[in-house]
Amino acid sequence: MLAVIWGTGLISMLVVAFMTSGRLRLQTAFNIASATEASYVAESAINLATLALLSRKDALIPGEAVYDGAPKFCVLDRAAVALAIEDEAGKIDLNASQPELLQAALVGLGLDDSKAREIAAAIVAFRTASVDGLSQNSPTPTGDKPVGPKQGLFETVMELDQVSGVDSALFRTLAPLATVHSRSAGVDARSSPPALFAALAGLPAEEARALIAAPYPNNLKRTDPRFPANFNQPGDQSSFLIHAEARLASGQTIARDAILDLRPQSGKQFAIREIRRGPSRYAERLRAIIATNGAGVPDC
Repeated sequence: MLAVIWGTGLISMLVVAFMTSGRLRLQTAFNIASATEASYVAESAINLATLALLSRKDALIPGEAVYDGAPKFCVLDRAAVALAIEDEAGKIDLNASQPELLQAALVGLGLDDSKAREIAAAIVAFRTASVDGLSQNSPTPTGDKPVGPKQGLFETVMELDQVSGVDSALFRTLAPLATVHSRSAGVDARSSPPALFAALAGLPAEEARALIAAPYPNNLKRTDPRFPANFNQPGDQSSFLIHAEARLASGQTIARDAILDLRPQSGKQFAIREIRRGPSRYAERLRAIIATNGAGVPDC
């Protein structure tokens, strides 16, 4: 009898273990499938935005159309999508901007003058080639980083985290406001990210930082005379960041950022310079769209 009881218990445990394992495997497969589907939706939204920009490529007139990153919401294959296009000319170019612009932006975001000056100098030092022409990372650590300045141009804003003095919090603040694709010493005030515009226009640092997390809607006036004229430089609308965020009915959410160059030196129609994981900015709005089955929201 005891052997029968032990045997029955063992079989029961094996059945429960098998069912639990099967359920976990099924959930894992479902999660992978949902993530893949959300990724395809986000990439499709980026492709649609690319086609829209290409269709207007020859008709783009500086000052006529402004791509300032204001989001538009739509539905694509039953998924809720947020799509935003940012003109890279509205951001600080890490390779071309002067120390004065870098310092002014950092002060406007809440850093004191001394710290802002130090980090602006570190950014310039990072991108500046040494006298002997070296362009590789220095093996000698400096400051708070494991290697020295790159001594070559930034290839992506992601390299900001290698700059001395830029910690993780400051990196998250600066990355959405910077670019390496505008090749402009200034920023276009019309398309500048709200947080950067507020910082350079001298608005309170608290307000500028708040605009990083929630840039839209806002009450900024792009003709605000407090924005320094010496920093304002209209762009040529050649490079754009496309931010696509998708949410499925299952709750799976994904965000993608793509850098589009409409006038590549190769002579091709366009070039994708970067595709990377983007920050989630509109999760609440997308959740609300899914909850109402996309009622009142146009198709993408």
